Amino acid sequence: MGRIELAALLCAAAACGGGSGGRSEPGGAALLDPPSGTKDTISVSARLEASREALLFGSGRVEVVLVEEGDSVIAGQVLVSLSGDRLAEGAVASGARTEEAAGIAAENSRLDYRRCLSLYEAGAISELDLEGARIAMEAAEAAYAAARAGLSGAVSGRNAYVVQAPFDGVVGRVWAGKGMTCGAEPLLMLTGGDGFVARVLLPEYALGSIEPGMEAWFETTAVPGERFPGTVSSVSPGIDPVTCLLPATVSVSDPGGRLVPGLYGTVSILPGRSGSGRSGSG
Repeated sequence: MGRIELAALLCAAAACGGGSGGRSEPGGAALLDPPSGTKDTISVSARLEASREALLFGSGRVEVVLVEEGDSVIAGQVLVSLSGDRLAEGAVASGARTEEAAGIAAENSRLDYRRCLSLYEAGAISELDLEGARIAMEAAEAAYAAARAGLSGAVSGRNAYVVQAPFDGVVGRVWAGKGMTCGAEPLLMLTGGDGFVARVLLPEYALGSIEPGMEAWFETTAVPGERFPGTVSSVSPGIDPVTCLLPATVSVSDPGGRLVPGLYGTVSILPGRSGSGRSGSG
């Protein structure tokens, strides 16, 4: 047999998939060979995300960054102070003083009107005097309402000069720096919620065999030898027209706190088996 014929035979054997490595589907998804004894398991590469993630933006110039990466924060906590913050704080303080004074004046006018009403019923003052006390009370109450509205506007203006946490969580990334001008780029990334999610692309043959609630798990070389339990939380009703793959979302539990957002690894799904270990109805 000539060299050319031998080379052709070797190439043909390689093209028939004689290797033991992973497979690939259209769209570039890496499909890993299932472990022995679980030939029906579907395994795909995935990246972990926090169950809640938010990119936070601002407007103005950064004055102070109040948090660092890894800090735990609560909803409403101020994370970044922006230019104009001092003026806004002054407006809030002034508004609060005005509201307090107007509230005291309104309460005094109500007491004065009740006193005049008692005197009028006793015949000690005229109806004109009582009417004057009523008008004064209504004017004081209107001034109090205006002061409350002014304070509310000052607080809203102050909030425009700070970046606050929208929910309880952990600061994942900080891009903001003192003197930086805010624009289209985010200042911070905040993560939170319980557990993690992995958004995966499954081979098209999984359509009809993968359903929400089925058992899944996540493995990563960052935590070797450990499987993190999960369940399929959602499955697209159809194939993605761009990748020709089936989008799905898997929720992953981490009771020991060993995982972090951004980790890459492998998500495996066992079709026909629910997260409780019972066989599915499909």
